Amino acid sequence: MKEIINHSALPQKMGDVYHYYLAIKLMLDNNDWDSCTIEENGDIVLFDNTKKQIYNIEVKHHYEKKELKIFEEEFQKTIFNWFNIKYLFNKNTRLILMTSSNVSKNNPLEYWNEFNSDKKYKVILENQKKNQTDYYSSIIKYFHKVNKNVDELKEVLAKVTIEHSLPNISTIKDEIKKSNALRFLEKDDAKKNKVIGSLYGLIGDGLEDKDTWEIKKIQFDQKLQEFTSLVQEKIVRTNNDIKKKDLDLDIKNYKDKQFIQKLENIEFKEDIQSQAINNYARSIIEIVERTDLSNSIEFNDRLENYEEDLGELVNEIKTEYKYKEGLNDIEKSQKSYFEIMNSRKVPFMPEEFEDLTTFFQKGYLHILADDDEKPKQICWSLKAVDLI
Repeated sequence: MKEIINHSALPQKMGDVYHYYLAIKLMLDNNDWDSCTIEENGDIVLFDNTKKQIYNIEVKHHYEKKELKIFEEEFQKTIFNWFNIKYLFNKNTRLILMTSSNVSKNNPLEYWNEFNSDKKYKVILENQKKNQTDYYSSIIKYFHKVNKNVDELKEVLAKVTIEHSLPNISTIKDEIKKSNALRFLEKDDAKKNKVIGSLYGLIGDGLEDKDTWEIKKIQFDQKLQEFTSLVQEKIVRTNNDIKKKDLDLDIKNYKDKQFIQKLENIEFKEDIQSQAINNYARSIIEIVERTDLSNSIEFNDRLENYEEDLGELVNEIKTEYKYKEGLNDIEKSQKSYFEIMNSRKVPFMPEEFEDLTTFFQKGYLHILADDDEKPKQICWSLKAVDLI
């Protein structure tokens, strides 16, 4: 038996699809939100960390072309709903009606976004009647109920803007692909489509058995990282990724650097200093490369963990040599340094990078040793005076 398609459900389905993609775009394009809700006090709402609304978006998608009219329910009900939750707004809240309806030339709403609150209020008053005596039904149903406190109504109207004639769903998806959060996937549309599809599923699954959906930004960022990791191929980093012509290896330019002074403190000469400078200089460039290749949302947290792991490695080996017998302090310091430099490799970003470099961990240890704000974070010396 041939399946019967319910065409009456198509407009609702298309509206949901449009709605979810706009939510994804809004969350990716903004960084100053703390949580997002869908279908609760608005179609899409972004909150700050004080629970005040940053954005309240009403999405109106129509299956066929339609003109947005100031006296009809699409516009009037939206204003009515916003007025009734005005206590959730602050002075910076933006109220946006996003609609696929058109606003044609000479439509009273044509210059709405340029009007101040007084002019917006006046335009509604001037277009509330279908003739000299009869009001439009939506005006009676919505506008007349909120028009009892004109000052409060004007405060709401001042925040309202209209984005009309919205593009089709494929165009919205293309705009999402341009988001800075997906930049490291470069021009790989297939991977971007998979990430966007996963984010869409996150919302769709969340609304499958509930009327509303909510997510914290920290959770959204974690999910974004998870989805991008699933589509990202392993990034292999080798020594050849750093061009030697880009390196400054002149030892005299590093004599005042703290990491060199720490090597001199345990009586290492220019041969060891030159090796350290080589690793240090290459790692400075490499860390910039890895930052660019990585998802910046999680990068700083992962870098902090890496630094802590390196610090633990150094302390573990230095502690072992501290108690070795038959060696003076300089010998202990030098031998522990060599073991640290040649020790196991600590994973930098194991899910994303295959680190085949021989310099990066060594160089990054010297970067940490050069930190003026944390001079004892990495110190090679096992002299009694330096252990205090």
